Amino acid sequence: MAFTKHSQYTLFYLLMALSACSNKHVAPQMTVRPNHPCQCIDAFAELTQKLEANYIGLALLRGTDAYEAYEARKQAYALKMADQANYLCTATLSDFLSHFNDGHLFVWDAPRYDTSFLEKQKLELVKAEKNRAEIDQLLLDRRDPIVGKWSDGESIFAIVKEDTAFNGYLLKTNRKDIEPGFLKISLSKRGNEYQGSYISYTYAKRYVRVGIHKGGDYLKLIMGGATRWQRSEAEEIRSFDANPAVEKISDVHTLITIPSFSIDAGGFKKLLKDNHELINGTQHLIIDIRGNTGGNGIYFPLIRYFANSTLQSKEGYVLASPDNIAYFKQFVGFLYSSTYSPLLNRMKDTGKIVDGPKYKDRKFSAQKNGIARVSILTDSSCASAAESFILHAKGASDKVMTFGMPTRGVIDYTSVNVILLKNSGRQYIYFGYPTGTLNKEILTDGYNQTGIIPDVHVSSAGDSPLEAAIKHFERY
Repeated sequence: MAFTKHSQYTLFYLLMALSACSNKHVAPQMTVRPNHPCQCIDAFAELTQKLEANYIGLALLRGTDAYEAYEARKQAYALKMADQANYLCTATLSDFLSHFNDGHLFVWDAPRYDTSFLEKQKLELVKAEKNRAEIDQLLLDRRDPIVGKWSDGESIFAIVKEDTAFNGYLLKTNRKDIEPGFLKISLSKRGNEYQGSYISYTYAKRYVRVGIHKGGDYLKLIMGGATRWQRSEAEEIRSFDANPAVEKISDVHTLITIPSFSIDAGGFKKLLKDNHELINGTQHLIIDIRGNTGGNGIYFPLIRYFANSTLQSKEGYVLASPDNIAYFKQFVGFLYSSTYSPLLNRMKDTGKIVDGPKYKDRKFSAQKNGIARVSILTDSSCASAAESFILHAKGASDKVMTFGMPTRGVIDYTSVNVILLKNSGRQYIYFGYPTGTLNKEILTDGYNQTGIIPDVHVSSAGDSPLEAAIKHFERY
């Protein structure tokens, strides 16, 4: 099946930029003293100024009713900020940004408390809140998928529901400085996500967002990076395994599982090389990216196995601002000077929406191998680089079909920059935003509102996407 929407090589470079962006704005001069509590009303004023100056998704709404709705929301939230401090400020800022439904628009914090404050807070936090019998009794209520036992690689935690809160208590650990019953995480449910407070192993209290992925196999904790907890009902202390794998299901079907694109590109290439004959000789290549929330654009060596057409690039938009100019300047003098230098020339007028970077089309030659069909398995966790993989795979080959659930929808606005809010004091709140759009028709023809709809919809209540893909191949 040919893919007729947006098949863009551009995304590869924009997603590769994600790994470079977060180190550019990590230590500017603070407006308030770093050891002071966060002044949330000032941090909010700074956030909205940065949002309006830099976020292309808001700039495209200028002069519309949607922009007026944003202004009204800003006024309402300004009243909420006066009594919010530390991680509560981060939570409220995050709630404010949720208006845009853009997973590439976010805040996270990385508190830097002084030693005396941390020692005092530690005494208040480490005491046991529950005993094992109380925790086991609460674990009996499994109506919510987050309830259960989870491992972060160092400890086992039981997440239980208490009234409207979901609390995670320590059951056992390899660490010597904490005791069972310690309250590690406290969350409230919001849509398909959870949010609340998280206690680091250094006893700093942070804001956290948590998603549950791949049928409840693991949790992703978003705190300026991605920490994953693996389900561990047997109370085995183990870390989340993000490594891809290749498995021969039969003489006809070969399965490649890719839990994350936040993996080493060299290791991924080696996996493909080690399994070259198996992949090349299969008739039906199945690629399972369920639970894959993104990472970097490292997937082109895989696409080469089944590509049979040219992957065309389309220009999007970029918003001219000092922060965005500084972001794109980091790529000049590198591999893509011929692409970014003309962009920077177009960005001289602050506040202007300009054409984004223009990349060359990527040409693929038809492969001489046995692959007749490529089935990509998707679910609602698939986001960012996982979604760009789908778009690129379909743009490069008419052999590709998707099976499962619609993706998360975090792809319309890309190329993320991260800035420290100078008024956030010792909470060190960072603001992340995308600098450009996927294409120029993003407001009417994007994916953030719907996700990428699969060719064959497979609900979680029916057959698994893997079974559906195999049956479909054998039928047709």
